[in-house]
Amino acid sequence: MWGKVVICTLIVGAFGATTYGQQVEIPREQKPQTKRASSQRGMVEARPQQVAYVAPATPKLTIEQMRQAGAAAAQKVREEEHDLDADASEPPPPPPKPKKQVAANAVRPVEHSPRESEPPPPIIPLSSQTAFTKIADGFDFPVGNGEARGYYKARGFRAHGHMGEDWDGIGGGDTDLGDPVTVIGDGVVVFARDCHQGWGNVIIVRHAFREGGSVRNVDSLYGHLNKILVRRGQTVKRGQQIAEIGNAHGLYDAHLHLEVRRNLAIGMSRAKFAEDSTNYYDPSDFIATHRHLQTSGASYRVAMNTFTYDSKINWDKLRNFSHARSGGGSSESAYALKKALSTQNAQ
Repeated sequence: MWGKVVICTLIVGAFGATTYGQQVEIPREQKPQTKRASSQRGMVEARPQQVAYVAPATPKLTIEQMRQAGAAAAQKVREEEHDLDADASEPPPPPPKPKKQVAANAVRPVEHSPRESEPPPPIIPLSSQTAFTKIADGFDFPVGNGEARGYYKARGFRAHGHMGEDWDGIGGGDTDLGDPVTVIGDGVVVFARDCHQGWGNVIIVRHAFREGGSVRNVDSLYGHLNKILVRRGQTVKRGQQIAEIGNAHGLYDAHLHLEVRRNLAIGMSRAKFAEDSTNYYDPSDFIATHRHLQTSGASYRVAMNTFTYDSKINWDKLRNFSHARSGGGSSESAYALKKALSTQNAQ
């Protein structure tokens, strides 16, 4: 009787111990481990136990703790938005200036004055008051490839009489009509038009050259031209053809009238100025003494509109002597031709 009671008690105790072991709480990440039960017959693997997950209880906060947490959060937000300063007495720093947007391929223009290595512009607008020209490296004769070969001086320079030189071909008459006229030195064209009267087509070129340690200016005039090949404002180079020898629309035998002027205000109004060496050079003397000049090839600014008296001339209303042919030449020209031919035959 007592033995049965003891057996039942042991069975009930064992069942209770098993039931209590199944209600163990473990963390979610922890995997259940397998138990190995030992018996007298050997080691037998037990089935994994089914364990229910129980979430950890959230600690309760008091009203005072919640209020402190809210104040701390608001403080952090204000600090992130830079609403608070380290020192309330100092004014807030000014906002940074916006950076100027510059294109990646933008190039800043550089302003500089013309240098000696820069070439002058080939054409100057007519409205411009100044122009650039290279400083001349020397001067040549306007016919015969710069050396006057095949030409002679029909009339020379004479103060108060003939303010230039007349260059004729040794063939006489109109045998040189249409022959090339070349500019005596580097310069810029300041006048180019038909002046009618006894002039016909005329070109005036302005030059700059060094002399006596300074830059000087001089004008060269080419008259009685058959054809003009340049225009006002154009830069020209020493030896460049600018026209053809003409006869002032048939008024004379073909020849070139050349003048070299000191005074840049003369233009075509010669009667307004003294006809002497104060305003004019002897062309051949000037060329002979200025054949080779020192220059660095620099550009020089010259004035364009200096012929103040010419502005009052109505060129198109001036008389044209196209049909008043005089037979050409003068006794002086004839004598010069004879002398030139005799000199050539003697060589």
